[in-house]
Amino acid sequence: MSPPCRAAREPALRQEPRGAERLGLLTTIASGTLLNPLNSSMIAVALVDLARHFRLDFSTASWLISAYYLTSAVGQPVSGRLADLHGRKRVFLAGLTLVGLASIAAPFAPSFAALVAVRAVQAAGSSALYPAGLGILRDSIQERQASALGILSIFSSVSAGLGPTLGGYLVGWQGWQAIFVINVPLVALSLVLAGRVLPRDPPRRHRPLAVELRRLDPAGAALFAAALVALLWFLLSLDRGVAWWALPLALAAGAAFAAAERRTPEPFLELHALRANRRLLHVYGQFTLVNVVFYSVFFGVPSFLQEAKGLAAEQAGLLMLPIAGLGVVTTPLAARAIERAGVRVVLVVGVSFMTAGALALLAIRPQTSGPATAGLLAILGVSSGLNNLSLQAAMVAAAPRGAISAASGLFQTSRYLGTILSASLLGLAFGGRIDAAHLHLLAVGLAAIGAVTLVLTFRTGDADGAGRSAGELGL
Repeated sequence: MSPPCRAAREPALRQEPRGAERLGLLTTIASGTLLNPLNSSMIAVALVDLARHFRLDFSTASWLISAYYLTSAVGQPVSGRLADLHGRKRVFLAGLTLVGLASIAAPFAPSFAALVAVRAVQAAGSSALYPAGLGILRDSIQERQASALGILSIFSSVSAGLGPTLGGYLVGWQGWQAIFVINVPLVALSLVLAGRVLPRDPPRRHRPLAVELRRLDPAGAALFAAALVALLWFLLSLDRGVAWWALPLALAAGAAFAAAERRTPEPFLELHALRANRRLLHVYGQFTLVNVVFYSVFFGVPSFLQEAKGLAAEQAGLLMLPIAGLGVVTTPLAARAIERAGVRVVLVVGVSFMTAGALALLAIRPQTSGPATAGLLAILGVSSGLNNLSLQAAMVAAAPRGAISAASGLFQTSRYLGTILSASLLGLAFGGRIDAAHLHLLAVGLAAIGAVTLVLTFRTGDADGAGRSAGELGL
């Protein structure tokens, strides 16, 4: 994978899709890519029903969330590598098929362990859709690319934001099984659209199996997965009994991975090229930090509102709407601004709003009114659409064309790393008690993360020229 990798050749230039053809292509890609955020958020409201069905405690049932995060974090870059080597449409269709099969099998799972395994398969399938879809988009659309990325971002944000609401309705109607069954018609529609609309992949060259395996670098991928899973396992354990064994395992697997990649002719991750592409590294780092702040607020504030303010879950959810809603509203505005002023300007504004939104948490107390609380949270909501789209555009610009799917996979791994870090941070901040003092301590920490992100933004430089720089490095 390059910077990821030197893998794929430049695809042949295709005629730019316009009008209905462009809209159809974007709708098809979006219909697949929304499945990952939708399924990662719907499960939250089904855990109680699942725990009751399988006679588990809530902590054990929550492994359905952790398994999805872990599999997605590893699956995104692996799927991206496969897409760059073997065709993005093929991987997109294969991912949809896996999601469909897992969603059909889940309601019939005979045990909780079997359901976790099926959930991991579902995560692996949905993880293929974003890197493959974004690779197709970059190959096919050059004009107003930021607007095209904005459409994908809106679909993703809406599906993640509406996931708990849709999931709650489905669970109340037919139980936890319904959150899996709902995927089946969505997958069927996406398969029909993808088969008809997505551009064909280049013809496959038939190579011996041993050659294909060398190109995939299974040993490198396995060591990468081992290092990442061990690291994420350690981070997930910080708010309870710390799994200290996982940290040295992550370091050992990481060292073995680095040594193996230096000796491999076609490495899974070309570490030298990745280190040389500092713009892309900065984007990954920024995206991780942005997601630490966003998910710390997204998951932490509702807990404060319910525990410290005594609000019902529905009331807390309503007060959180400005975060998700304004993120959707600001995304198309961010797309226009990127096309006119460039990525860096929009990202500076977005990170500044994010830092201000973290500091705004200092004004929230148990006696703060609902409208005032919603208004303070809206500051972070403004930053959401600006940051997500500008960092996505910066990643697309910085990644070499032949490895865009692999680079996109690592981009999504950065998101999941930020999400898991936020869970660990919340466990440390709220481990003893959820009150205003601990919320304000969290706010100071998040503002400091925002300041670091802003420094990285200024050090990144003009992301619009990043792709050319990567090409000059021979990536």
